[in-house]
This record gives sequence, structure tokens and C-alpha cells, in this order.
Amino acid sequence: MSIRGALPTVWVAFAYASVFVAILSGSSILFILVLTGANYFVAKRLGGRRWAPLVIWAYNMGMLFSNECFKGYEFGRIHGSLAWLDDHRGILRRWDITFNITMLRMVSFAMDYHWRVRQEQMSSLQKIDSMVAGPKTDKDRIEHSCFKEDYCFVNYWAYILYPPLYLTGPIITFNNFISQMRYPPPSIKLRSTVLYGIRLVAAGLFMELILHTVYAVAISKWAHWDSFSAFEISLMGYMRLTFIWLKLFVIWRFARFWAMADNVDTVENMRRCMSNNYSLQQFWRDWHCSYNRWLVRYVYIPLGGKRTSTWNTFVVFTFVALWHDLTLRLLQWAWIIALLFLPEGLATWYFGKPQWASKPYFRYLCSMGGALNIIGMMIANLVGFGDAGVEQMLEKIFSRHGAVFLPVTYLILNFHLQTMFELREHEYRKEYEASNRMRMAESGSELELTAAASSAASSQDTLGKSPQVTRDRSDMVVSFGSKAPEADTSNSSGSSPSIHSESLTKRSGGSSGGKRHDHND
Repeated sequence: MSIRGALPTVWVAFAYASVFVAILSGSSILFILVLTGANYFVAKRLGGRRWAPLVIWAYNMGMLFSNECFKGYEFGRIHGSLAWLDDHRGILRRWDITFNITMLRMVSFAMDYHWRVRQEQMSSLQKIDSMVAGPKTDKDRIEHSCFKEDYCFVNYWAYILYPPLYLTGPIITFNNFISQMRYPPPSIKLRSTVLYGIRLVAAGLFMELILHTVYAVAISKWAHWDSFSAFEISLMGYMRLTFIWLKLFVIWRFARFWAMADNVDTVENMRRCMSNNYSLQQFWRDWHCSYNRWLVRYVYIPLGGKRTSTWNTFVVFTFVALWHDLTLRLLQWAWIIALLFLPEGLATWYFGKPQWASKPYFRYLCSMGGALNIIGMMIANLVGFGDAGVEQMLEKIFSRHGAVFLPVTYLILNFHLQTMFELREHEYRKEYEASNRMRMAESGSELELTAAASSAASSQDTLGKSPQVTRDRSDMVVSFGSKAPEADTSNSSGSSPSIHSESLTKRSGGSSGGKRHDHND
């Protein structure tokens, strides 16, 4: 029988986390203990009641606002005799700046426990516990509740303060974390971890090279846009966003590598390069992927999922803005993004119909919509995360001085999108062949494996020659009349608002093979 409650491996993580946070935050660990302890008390006392989610969310949102308002609190304001503690605040004096990430884990514990209690009210205890043993997939680790004894304070403290993921994420759910403590994931291997670390070092060195050779960050902070043309301004904006992507890429890769070295597997953030996205849905799945899946599980689906997707999107992005920072600029960014989802959704619904796929101009129609999407995403992100002078930058680009620049840029983006389409086709072909080989290897038939290889080679020739048979073209883009690749539910409790992609087998005219899953989703 499996050990229930605080596992031996969790006790190690508990001690590790306590020492780590004590050194990092010093006396501020008392504030952290009070805030996290109150959340634990609320979850354990109210778990299973219908109105418990409202109290959980009210407490955690109120805590975020309070942290921001009081700048992490001061002992001297509580009582004069405690003022000496303010001189021992540790390495990270403003612990509240990164506490937003901890808040996500606090909600995860509280909601996972609430759903566990609700399951007990609707099903037998033996049936629920039987699902805990031996999770077959990552999806099982998230959707299947832990033993009730696992929702204890030791596991809770080790989870929310787990050092590799404490400051930046990637975000992992409580159920998933405890499941990995009990059943180590088979995906973590020494060779893959070492290679991952080597790639991380290479990315860090490349970022240093960019900092010393491309001065987009310094120029954007200088913000004297009067001396630049519309083309130069847009290039600075693009390079600024690229640097933000690369910086977060290195930060999240380092945190994930640290977790992998401790035999904990997390979702990969930044799965695609920023310059290889033309869909809002794909972009937000890939940018902060673990956060996106957290939003799907704890916000989007509880609010109604696809049934209320229109207003749901505005609620989700409003929360995202408030979670990042309490500023009007971020709210503007959130609402621009939510508005951009509307035309993409309408175009996906209308141009995703089968009759459009056979049109010879469909591919170019998609690239036209994709180019508009890219421009919209760049503007929205510059508004939300750009430096001072963004208003002057946008004013100059969209003035008469940019009359030539905008059409030329739009045309270049269309060419760029055609390259993206070909990259997607290459990914689909590789995944189809890999899944076919795996299926044949499992059947143990060498003859079938040889036949499959011949079929794949023939299918590649067909894909290259006949655009009509290549695929359901409505699966090509998610920008202007396209279908989004199916969301990966292996780390989520449900799929985000997208249209399921057809299998590559069907698109290539093959007779065998299962459903195609997007290489990155």
C-alpha cells in the first residue's frame, strides 16, 4: 500500500524549502508563513462547500492587492518593538514582488483539495483512491486527485516553496507535484537532462552576445524617437520584444533544468520562438505555457469553458493583467489582446469550413490574416511591456511617414508566413512518421515497419506535389480562417478554446495512423 500523507521525499523538500526561503527572505518568512497558513486554513475548513471557490479566490486576490499596497509590509508598522526585524529581511527584501507565482500554487492546492472533497461526495472513497496508484500519463497526474492524507501542511509547504520553481515557475499543480514525489516521472533521464543544461548554457551565452552587440534595450529606454524613421522604430520595437522573449527563455529554462536535476518534470515554457507564431491562441499556449494551462484549469473551465468563451476571454486576461501588476497600461494590454481574439475566432469559424480548404488561394488568404495578427500582437505587447515613449513610437509608425513602411512590412510578413506554413508541414510529417514507427515497433512486426516506411516516403512525395492532398488547409493557420492545433491536455484539466485538427493520415490520403497531435501542443 502506498504511503499516504507526508512522503519521505517530501520531508526532504520541506526542509530544503524552509532553509532556502529563510535565507532568501530572512525575517519576512514570518509574513510568508502567515499568508500561506491562512490559505491552508481556508482550504481545509471550506473544501467541498459550493461557495468555497469564491472565498479562496477572494482571499488570494485580496492578498495580492494588500501585498502591493503595503510593499511587502514592515514589522515596525505593526509594533515599534518589532522594528529591528526590518533590518534582517534577507537577500530578497521585496519578497512580495515574486509572491505572485506563489499565489498560483496556493490557489492550486486549495482548489485541488476542494475538488477532492467534492469527488468524495459524489463517488466512493475506494474508487477515488484506486485512481491515484500508478498514473499512466501526465494528464492523470493532474486530473486524478491525491490521497486525502496528502493534502497536509508538510506537502503544502514543500510544494508552494519548492526552491527550483519558487521565484519564477514553471507552474506545476499540487496534484502533479505530489504524484511525482510518489511516482518519479519516467521522462527524466540523465542524458536528456545534461543535454538540456548544455542548451541552456548556449542560450545564456547568446543572450550575452545580443546584449553586447544589439543595443535595442538601451535605445528603447532612451526613447528619443524623433531622430528615427518609422522602419527604425519598428525594428527597435521588434528587437525589444525579441530580447524579452530570450530573457524569459533563459530564466524559465534554468528553473526547469534545476527541477529536472531534482527529478521533477514541469511544462516547458517558450516552446516556440516568438518569431514563429502567427496565431494568438498558439502564441499564448507557447509563451508562458505552464501559466496558460493553470488558467485553463483554474479559471477558464470553472467559468464555463467554450460555452462562455467570448466573455470568458476578457475575464481571463483581466486577471492576467491584475496578476502581473496593478497598472492601467497592463489592463489596456489585456483588453487589446482579448479584443484580438474575437476576429480570430470568427475567422476560424467561418474559413474553417471544408469548402474553403480546396480553394487555390486559401493559403494566401490565411497568410493575409496571419500578418494582421502579428502586427496586432506586436502593438499589444509594446503597449503592455514596452518602455517609455511607446505612444510616440506608435504615432510615428501610423502617421503619413509610415504610409510606405506599413504596406511593405505587411507584404514581408506574408512571405514570412509562407515559411512558417512549410515549417508546420515538416513538423506534421515528422510526427506522423515517428508515431507510425512507434506503433509498428510495438506490434513487433518487422514487415509492417518496412511497409510503413515505404508508405511514408510515398506520402512525402504526394505532400510535395499536390497541394490539394497535402492537408486540410484549414488546419494551416489560426489567424484568418484557420484551425488551431488541439491543446495538449496532458498537463491540463481541459482544452483551451480551439478546433481539433484532423489527422495527418487523413490529410495525406494514408490508410493507417491515428490522430495527429501538434508538435508543440
